[in-house]
Amino acid sequence: MKKVLTTLIAAGALLTLAACSSNSSSKKVTSSDDKVTFHALNGDVKVPKNPKRIAVQNYPDEVASLGANVVGTDSWAFPNTFLSKNQKKNMVDLGAPKFNMEKLIAQNPDLIITVDKDQVADYQKVAPTVLVNYKDLSGMNKSLDYFAKLLNREDEKASFLKNFKKEADKQKEKLAKVDVKPAKNTISLLELQGDKVYAFGDNFARGGQALTTGLGFKESSKMAELSKGVGYAEVNTESLGEFDADYIFIDFADKDKEQYAALKNNPAWQNLKAVKEGHVITMDYDKVYFFGGPTAAKEELSLYTDAIIKATK
Repeated sequence: MKKVLTTLIAAGALLTLAACSSNSSSKKVTSSDDKVTFHALNGDVKVPKNPKRIAVQNYPDEVASLGANVVGTDSWAFPNTFLSKNQKKNMVDLGAPKFNMEKLIAQNPDLIITVDKDQVADYQKVAPTVLVNYKDLSGMNKSLDYFAKLLNREDEKASFLKNFKKEADKQKEKLAKVDVKPAKNTISLLELQGDKVYAFGDNFARGGQALTTGLGFKESSKMAELSKGVGYAEVNTESLGEFDADYIFIDFADKDKEQYAALKNNPAWQNLKAVKEGHVITMDYDKVYFFGGPTAAKEELSLYTDAIIKATK
């Protein structure tokens, strides 16, 4: 339970740190051939035009998805199993919630990206430091736009999105063969953590981007509220009905299997439309609970498609 709550608190803390302002970001070429000025949350920052060694907090997936070299990230984002060996070949665990300065210096980054405004002063002694705003990065397309601009990788962004769409279309064809039409169905995302139930929006991992941006499912009205807000909420059994949808995706760790069994016996759960129609899809917590970047979303397309097909046969 401690690990689970720590993860939620950690993720929430990172989002809170980054959501202090709604400043937009832009990049403009300066007189230097190898430097550009990027307007970030912490002001105008002169960054490498083509950074080669990037330390990034919370968003290594986004940076790696664009083919950039990530040399370090935080302890929470580091275990991302969806990133390839090549994407992680130079990546080291720099600690959390703030980077270990000795490890950071040893990696010799030429650009640091952080969500923690309190660490900017220290980090910028090592390399140009960009403070990002969570509100600028909500959703795969927005985050890719932001980092492609920062890293000068617009071509790489276009290539990734092309491959993402190709994989999404492939999975949609598989769903169509079993008469599942995402565009005509709503979803909600739930998670069990001990004796608590949480609901999530589309940008808090748990397959949100794969299911919506990728496969094209519609969010339930309550899920959409979370997507526009803080991203998650605790739900009591009495309010479960607010998250009813055509399909409910629920994940939990092995240690919470008994909790799921108890939930299934609850009348409030049994009364949900998705439950009555056999449209509850259980997912492995360890695979989906935290990682939701572009590469993770791309890899999850088949993971969720196969789970839907298996559950609705």
